[in-house]
Amino acid sequence: MNITRRQFAGAALGSARLWANESPELRQATGVKTGEITPDSAVIWARHTASLTRLDSGIVRKGHAPKAQPVKPGEDVNKFEGACPGASGAIRLTAEPVSGTGRRTSMGWVEVGPKTDFSHQFRLRGLAADTEYRFAIETRGSSRKAGAMLSGQFRTAPVATQVTPIKFALSSCQIYCRQDRADGFHIYPSIHRLQPRFLLPCGDNVYYDSDDPVVNSAAVARYHWQRMYSLPSVVSCLRSVPGYWQKDDHDAFTDDCWPGMQAKKGQAPFTFPEGQALFREQVPSPAKDQPMYRRFRWGRDIEIFLPDGRDYRSPNTDPDGPNKSIWGSEQKKWIKEAITNSNAAWKIMVNPNPIVGPDHARKNDNHANPAFANEGREFRQWLKDNVPGRVIVMNGDRHWQYHSVDPDTGLHEYCCGAASDAHAVPPSRGEDPRYHKFLRIAGGFVTVQVNPDDASAHLVIQHHDVHGAVVNRQTYKKPSV
Repeated sequence: MNITRRQFAGAALGSARLWANESPELRQATGVKTGEITPDSAVIWARHTASLTRLDSGIVRKGHAPKAQPVKPGEDVNKFEGACPGASGAIRLTAEPVSGTGRRTSMGWVEVGPKTDFSHQFRLRGLAADTEYRFAIETRGSSRKAGAMLSGQFRTAPVATQVTPIKFALSSCQIYCRQDRADGFHIYPSIHRLQPRFLLPCGDNVYYDSDDPVVNSAAVARYHWQRMYSLPSVVSCLRSVPGYWQKDDHDAFTDDCWPGMQAKKGQAPFTFPEGQALFREQVPSPAKDQPMYRRFRWGRDIEIFLPDGRDYRSPNTDPDGPNKSIWGSEQKKWIKEAITNSNAAWKIMVNPNPIVGPDHARKNDNHANPAFANEGREFRQWLKDNVPGRVIVMNGDRHWQYHSVDPDTGLHEYCCGAASDAHAVPPSRGEDPRYHKFLRIAGGFVTVQVNPDDASAHLVIQHHDVHGAVVNRQTYKKPSV
C-alpha cells in the first residue's frame, strides 16, 4: 500500500496530535533519528515499541556516580522510569520531496526483533541534492494492521561545488540524571528553533558507567538509550534535525576506556566490543563494513571530518611516545590525507576529545594531556605546516565552554560544553590566559555558520547557553584561495 500525500499531510500535523492517537499499533515511543546525510543519501533509524509512550510511572533510577548502582539480579529494567521495551513486528518507510514533484521512495515492510533492539536503519539512496524531504514511518505488530504514521523531515546536503549558506550545531555530555526541564533538555528546543541543517552529537550521548543504573549488560545499555531518546524534547527536535553521531568513553563502555580494557567494578560482564556494537545499533551509522570515522561535504565552503577516538587507541596507561596513538596509524593516515585533499574553504574537525585544551590536571586520556602529548604536538604542528589557518577543531567531553588558541601553532579549538548547567564543572586549572579566548562554566551548545556573501564574517562560530542565547561570537574572514 502506498502512502498518499493526504496521509503525509495528516501525519505532519505535529507530535502532540500524533502521539495522542490511541491506535494500539502506533508504537514508536523512542521517536526517529535521521542521519549520515549526503547530497544523495540518508539513513533513517526507527524502532517498534511495545507501548505508545515511555513508562513515566516506573521505578526512578537517577543517581550519579559514586551513588549509581548496577542492576541487581531479579530487577527488570522494563519496569524502570523511562523504559520503552521493544516489540516484534515490522516497520516500513516512505519518503518524498516536500515539493511533491520529485520521485517518491518506498521501502517495504522490514521485520524487527530483539537482535537489533527492534530497530531498523533504512538507507535511502538516489536522492536529489539540497532538497527538502519528508518521510513517514509505519509500524505493525502481530495483528498485521498498520498503525498511524510518525513523520519527519530532512534536507540533503548540497553538492561540493554549490555556494550556499550552511548552519549546524554541536552538542555533548547529556546525562539523564541532570535534565533541566520536565521533558528533557532545554538545548533541544533551542537548537530546533535555530533550524540548523544538522546536529553533531559528539559523544557522551548516554552515560553507561556513572548514570544510574550502571550498565552491566546489553539490556541495561539499551535501556539508557531508550529513556534518553524517548524524552519529548529530544523526540520533537530529531524529527526534523538530522545528525552525525560520534561516541566517546561513557557511551562506548566506561570512563577513559580503550579496546581490551576490562570492565570496572559493577559493569562486568559488559564488554567494550558490546559497547561498540550497541552504539552502531542505536544511532544512524555507516554500513557495518565501514569505519565510524568519516567525512561529509556541505557545499563549496565547508567539509566536516569526524574521527573516532575510542576504537583504535593505545591504552592510556602505556608510556607516551611516537608509537602511542588515540587514532591508530590507519585512521591518522586517513585524517591527514582527507584534510590535505579537501578543497573546501573551511575544514572543521570534530574530535570528541580536546586536541588543544587545556584540560583538567588529573585527566590522562586525550591530546591535551601528558598521556598523548607526543601525538597532540605532532598533529598540531602538522596542521600548521600543511593547512595553516584552514582547519578549526571542535570537541565535547569537557564540561565547560571554551575557545582556545594553541600558543605554539595558532590552532583554534571550540568546546560546546555540557548539555545542561547542572552538568557543568570548572576546569581544575582554572582560566589560562595563554590559551583561553573565552571560558564559561555552564551548559549549552555551539553553532557554526558559513556566509558565502560576507567576506568579513565568512565563518561565524557562536557559543549558546541552554536557552539559545549567544554568549560568545567569533568571526573569520573568507580565506584567500
